[in-house]
Amino acid sequence: MKYYCLCFVLLMLPASLWAEEPHVFAHRGASGYLPEHSLPAKAMAYAQGADFLEQDVVLTKDNVPLVLHDTHLDGITDVARRFPDRKRKDGRYYAIDFTLDEIKQLNATQRFSRKTGKPVYAERFPLDGYTYQLHTLEEEIRFIQGLNMSTGQNVGLFTEVKKPSFHQAEGRDIAKAVFDVLNRYGYGADKKSACWIQCFELNTLKRFRNEFGWKGNLMMIFSGGKPGPDGSDYDALATAAGLKQLSETVDGVFPNLPRVVTWDKSGQAECSEFTEAAHAAGLRVVTGVVRRDDLPKHCPSVAALHEALFNQAGVDDVCTDFPDLSVEWLKTQQAD
Repeated sequence: MKYYCLCFVLLMLPASLWAEEPHVFAHRGASGYLPEHSLPAKAMAYAQGADFLEQDVVLTKDNVPLVLHDTHLDGITDVARRFPDRKRKDGRYYAIDFTLDEIKQLNATQRFSRKTGKPVYAERFPLDGYTYQLHTLEEEIRFIQGLNMSTGQNVGLFTEVKKPSFHQAEGRDIAKAVFDVLNRYGYGADKKSACWIQCFELNTLKRFRNEFGWKGNLMMIFSGGKPGPDGSDYDALATAAGLKQLSETVDGVFPNLPRVVTWDKSGQAECSEFTEAAHAAGLRVVTGVVRRDDLPKHCPSVAALHEALFNQAGVDDVCTDFPDLSVEWLKTQQAD
């Protein structure tokens, strides 16, 4: 009981964090430098000054919330070598088909192509440089809260509920499983709770607010193209009317980058009206992902990307693979 009470006190963010200053959301940790979602990547992002660390969450066979970007284990672990007979008809290995004990036997690395075996980002941390064990949402929470305790800071969670419709089709309720863990560790009591829940499926966010009684912050993620698995029409929700509708449930939006800004062939930024419409609806806007090694088409530099996002498009926050670059750019702006 003493542990939970202490954690609950630590989770109360200083009011200044919820003022107008920008936040840096570390995308899968400092994933530009270390393997995504590894605890070292989270520690590095923490040390680089990120305000929030992201957790993508899926379920294991025994219903444990696991920090993993995909529902698949291949492409980031050696599951095909260790469990060659456990793939589905589509040739993929799904986390939901493995118990946590089995998953803990796997070696995880930097993300790699299943076809070539080569890293997705060739200049990032090498595949043979370090292997790690996948971990649970609860383990990551304890890790972050431990850092908060030892440093006196209060870095928050940025938790994405991955593919709720897929899990529902498998007979699982990932939303409830994630909520139970977060609630047990004191998150979601109010808007100052150091946690954002994010999802591509609006119905899941509505469940958090209305069914589970989540009083913390919720964020709708926008994809491009076709509607989401639950029927979420991203194009319609990106209109002024759609954003106003969203504001009845969520506190922020995470649009895919082209909805906010694009660049012409000369390298000039061209901003949409999305941010203005979102602000008019009372919504906070975070976007990205900032990748030094994968800039948007025609964007000339990381600095130009930050300049366009904050000073031209007017977004509130940034999601980044390179937290240090975003933190440093924002410090430079404040100094000016």
